[in-house]
Amino acid sequence: MPVFPRTLRRLAVLAVAALLVSTAAPLDAQEPAAGGVPVLAWHFFKDRLEPRDGPLTESFARYEETLEFLARQGFRSVFPEEVGRAIPGGGRPVILTFDDGRKELLRAAEILERHGFRGIFFVIPTLADAGDDRFLTAPEVARLARAGHRVAAHGYDHRSMATSGTEVAASLTRSQRLLAGQTGGAPDAPDFAFPFGHYTAEVAEALAGSYRYLHTVNPGYWDGRSALLPRMLVMSNVDPALFRDYVLGGARYSPPLEPLTDDGAVTSRVAFRLRGGPLPDGVELFSVSADATGRSYVSHPLGKSLEVSGDTVWVDLAAHMARHYPPERSAISYALVVREGGALRWLSPGIQHWLRDPATGPRSTPARPRTTSSPE
Repeated sequence: MPVFPRTLRRLAVLAVAALLVSTAAPLDAQEPAAGGVPVLAWHFFKDRLEPRDGPLTESFARYEETLEFLARQGFRSVFPEEVGRAIPGGGRPVILTFDDGRKELLRAAEILERHGFRGIFFVIPTLADAGDDRFLTAPEVARLARAGHRVAAHGYDHRSMATSGTEVAASLTRSQRLLAGQTGGAPDAPDFAFPFGHYTAEVAEALAGSYRYLHTVNPGYWDGRSALLPRMLVMSNVDPALFRDYVLGGARYSPPLEPLTDDGAVTSRVAFRLRGGPLPDGVELFSVSADATGRSYVSHPLGKSLEVSGDTVWVDLAAHMARHYPPERSAISYALVVREGGALRWLSPGIQHWLRDPATGPRSTPARPRTTSSPE
């Protein structure tokens, strides 16, 4: 697979995007949702988990318990463009997504349907026709579409889009066409999920010309209008109470911190604008990215890595990561939070930043999803 030098790669990506942007829906086409919309993401499923299974493998039993909880609490699954519309029969919106297109997602879809839910299934377009019996075939992908689920692209060949210009270009020009053939000519899906959750500011800008909704792995709620959607990855090694508290907390979501540094930017220091009063004490950085102990969805106090100057809040991201994350980690997907009564209060949207430019690092090769996969 050819590799673009950094400058040529970005110019190529943006040139392709320029050809597509005129047909894209405006990014501010929707009214914001009241509060925030919870978005959940699953990857792999098994009846019985084993020690060698990674954290992204969930048991079917616990998955069904989550759906039963959502139903009891009055949640209704929606697609992003339906946020802000009245839900037939009432209820609260939640977006349910599934990544990687593994074969067991057919069973996950049947369980979803049994509870009256619909999901967005992000598949890797090249794998549905590859003859790999671990992944959904084209007829099975078409079955999901016929059942009322949305089938959307998870890249083209599942490479990190932060390092592979060819993956970006193929996702812009070939993913939709290939999926349309596999779903029996279903309309182009407006959703796209970044492989590994990786993107840069330039990649997000390019993809926004072709896809209306860009799904990340950044923790947090969706505001109903931003092109980038945070998602909470459901993990088997994380207390289910975290996800229950998360979906219930959407109605209270009103973050006082607005990011001033571009989402996906390469930076060692990030800035936020503070609105509506003083910053609470005890601000922590909450991240899906595994820390030095290997734990995801933990938070660490910012302490001296945080400064406030007027209405601008600065975070020394490099210093914070040096204290709490392994030295090889160059990207982090996170939100700023405080803990109130044992629960998280979200102070910022979910965002991603890079300490080092991924374009200058090792280039990615196709990474076939396995049950041991983990984000980033």
